[in-house]
Amino acid sequence: MRDFSHDLQTLAPRRIVFDVVTHHPAEEHLPRNTCTSREQSIKQVLYFGGQPAQFRALVDGLAAQSNHRLCASANSSSDGSPLICWNSKAHKGQVVRHLEREFVNLMVLDLRCAGDARDFARRKESILEILSALDEMGDVEARYGFHRILLLVSGSDSEQVDQAIVEVGLRGVGSVLRQSFARSSDGTCPTDAAFAARVIARSEALIFAGHRGHRALCAAGGGITGIYFEMGALKCLDDCLATDAINSFDMYFGISAGAIVVGLLSAGYSVDELMAAVHGVKGMRLAPLDMRVFRLGHVDYPSLGGRLQTAAKIAWKSFWGALRRPSVPSLDRLLFDYSDVVGPPFRARGFGKVLESALTAPGTINDFRLLPHKLYIGATEQDAREHVLFGSEGHDEVPISTAIEASMSLNPAFGSTPIQGHFYEDGAVTRTSNFSEAIRRGAGLVFTIDPFVPYVSRDRGFARDRGMLYNIDQNIRTMSYTRFENTRSWILRQHPDVSSYTFVPANRLRRLLSISPFDHRPYLEIWRGAYLSTLQRVHRIAHRLQGDVKVHGLSFDTALADAVAERLSASKDVAFDDFFLDRKVRIKQVPLKNTPARVCA
Repeated sequence: MRDFSHDLQTLAPRRIVFDVVTHHPAEEHLPRNTCTSREQSIKQVLYFGGQPAQFRALVDGLAAQSNHRLCASANSSSDGSPLICWNSKAHKGQVVRHLEREFVNLMVLDLRCAGDARDFARRKESILEILSALDEMGDVEARYGFHRILLLVSGSDSEQVDQAIVEVGLRGVGSVLRQSFARSSDGTCPTDAAFAARVIARSEALIFAGHRGHRALCAAGGGITGIYFEMGALKCLDDCLATDAINSFDMYFGISAGAIVVGLLSAGYSVDELMAAVHGVKGMRLAPLDMRVFRLGHVDYPSLGGRLQTAAKIAWKSFWGALRRPSVPSLDRLLFDYSDVVGPPFRARGFGKVLESALTAPGTINDFRLLPHKLYIGATEQDAREHVLFGSEGHDEVPISTAIEASMSLNPAFGSTPIQGHFYEDGAVTRTSNFSEAIRRGAGLVFTIDPFVPYVSRDRGFARDRGMLYNIDQNIRTMSYTRFENTRSWILRQHPDVSSYTFVPANRLRRLLSISPFDHRPYLEIWRGAYLSTLQRVHRIAHRLQGDVKVHGLSFDTALADAVAERLSASKDVAFDDFFLDRKVRIKQVPLKNTPARVCA
């Protein structure tokens, strides 16, 4: 990805003609390569372990028991009826490479009739090496789901077979079927009708199982620049997924910057409208958003007055103390005894009023309980140091705009937000994202957008030569993302059936994001970097992403995003219209969410 870091505020404005559409512009201007009926009807099974004759005997035996059409080639044609294609690989390296580029509905590992004890041990070791290679992938989200692995096993040595089942089971393999030991004259293991029926029942249950759970979108914090990144990433995903998919998730989770974004999305505002509001486009459903932090309207005057009174009392006390016992206050006394005089200069109420206006406009909703999709906003109870999930049971009576205001109250910039006798600050203090909460509440497909990641410099001493504020920011980013990575890795191994995809900024973009999380100016540049890095991630995992979103009822195609990315990459001076096909700005609108609530079971 190219690195664009010039100040976009100095660029000459480009004349843009705006148009508003109530559906996805791609449907009119660019054919989407949606899945054909043939692609939808073919299911892929990857097989490893048995000899070619044993593989053919297995497929033949299963075909006699199945109600679906089976084939032993991935290139077989289909007339539209369900077709299960079994693809055999002879070497373990081929299995891993295949899974890295193809979506596989089921993997079958065959450890039946493996000859003598030595041959059995050799084949078992190959299977364990495959599992280790899959488990040790650097990208945990690219790891093949072990719940969709079926082990077939048999052998004359029961103790050896039992041990193999235990070892494979400890790796997290989802299913094991054991066949009574029998061997044909050619040394292969025949597939009798009874065992074939068991394999068919179990494999087809895994292949044709409906999607598990709901679709969830989780957006983490990251300041003003984090909001910009999330908008750019969501614009890319919106161009890749089915019409209105971004506004049709079953659950939305937001913290701090992410709370602002998902709060507006859950109300029915499109990503296009969010970007247009930041760009200052007038006449839209969403009024222009002024993202400047350093404004008089954000100054925390009530808190400032109270701290001035405290400072006056301390000064008066010190004055009389000095008269009785003349002395010069020590530096330690000034730093520690009087530190409470210094407090956050701003409060988030100004942003809260903007959100309140957007969420109380005609057709919108500012009540968690009335939303058609579930919305959860994470904040930190400042005194108890606990994470609170607004929108959850017992915390859903608070207006959405107030909950978002609390979630973005980042100390030391913003003071805490009082709600019902409690004081709340930024949710990122206690959670990076509510990814784990989404899974706990039944999410089966989770998209996480996290802009709050550190910049990794290849130049030694780069961080040391920067200022104190830069290093504080980088340290917090590092702790936050490390916390998220460790939690995600552990949870996905506990829930291999959950499809998770995380989108973070490319390292070059992180350098721009790290200048200041409150810099409201380089939104166009951040949008471009976010769009391109998200698309790069999408292409890298396209085979898995396409299969997973299809299972969850969504179509997937990168044609529109590829065209937009080509324009973004070629533009020296990026402009708002570069984010639209052929530079024709068509602001998509979806229905606002003023419909009765739909409960997620």
